[in-house]
Amino acid sequence: MKASFKAFMREIIDYAGLFPPADLSLDTSLQKYSKYRKDSDAWMLSRYIIPASRLEELKPYHDNLFAGGEPYKFSVLGKRAETISGFYEDLQNIARSIERAHDEHGKAITTDVLELKLPREAVFANDEALLADIYAKTADLIGGREIFPTEVFFEGIFDKNWEKEIGLILEAMDRYNAGTKDESNMRAGFKLRCGGVEASMFPAVEQVAFTLNKVREQNIALKCTAGLHHPIRHYNYTVKTKMYGFFNIFGGAMLGYAHDFSDEQMQQVIKEEDAEHFSFTESGFRWKDYEISTQEITELRNVAVTSFGSCSFDEPREDLQKLGLL
Repeated sequence: MKASFKAFMREIIDYAGLFPPADLSLDTSLQKYSKYRKDSDAWMLSRYIIPASRLEELKPYHDNLFAGGEPYKFSVLGKRAETISGFYEDLQNIARSIERAHDEHGKAITTDVLELKLPREAVFANDEALLADIYAKTADLIGGREIFPTEVFFEGIFDKNWEKEIGLILEAMDRYNAGTKDESNMRAGFKLRCGGVEASMFPAVEQVAFTLNKVREQNIALKCTAGLHHPIRHYNYTVKTKMYGFFNIFGGAMLGYAHDFSDEQMQQVIKEEDAEHFSFTESGFRWKDYEISTQEITELRNVAVTSFGSCSFDEPREDLQKLGLL
């Protein structure tokens, strides 16, 4: 196994078995996650994604799954609020849910990542200062204690004015992050939704390319969700659209850092459907004539291009085995 491949795939998959299309029960998905944690491929596995409202359902697992060993790592998920006031109300509920979960399970669990959907009212206001204030108030409500998330990924909306709106969301994040002096403070990142169970839920190539370049320009950490079960972009006959590949998205994002890709160059990586154009060499990861070193991959995965949520841990591995990488 090439060192560049190991650096690329290290703890890259957040397990989202609770969500479509898998839609597993909490017990089934948590038992699967527990099995995956012991698998030889566990080095690719990261957190278990759970809605904040379901943290209390973890109580029955305290004396069995959570007993001994490494802590169970959870990424906590908020819900979409239409209004700013509804967003803050949900944040208060999330904080209480996290507190109760840690009172119950102590150091047997971690909840260091939070995923939130920005309220539509804030996104459509086109007000950078308002967005920056939301990030700051989120830090006030979800912060100050070791148990609370230090990384919060905010999801935007691809609307008719998506370019301006995504731009403001990320510029406001940069303003907020630049104002945090203490390393223990919350850092704001961006969550990119790459698909779903219907073709209409997949963003356009132009939207993805713009976002990948914009997060780089604003020095914003990125995580992805939905539609990235497979390494290479391909047509899916069930969804009836082309699904993005995690080599395309993560590889494109990291190559963008190394080569300062334009939006047009980024689009070409994202649209690539020939697996032979991607390779893991002794020196790094390559797409066609562009390469990024293993050391750069390691650094970027740690701070800039973090992980993607997948309702399957098996499908990505099966594809990687077919490509001769596992």
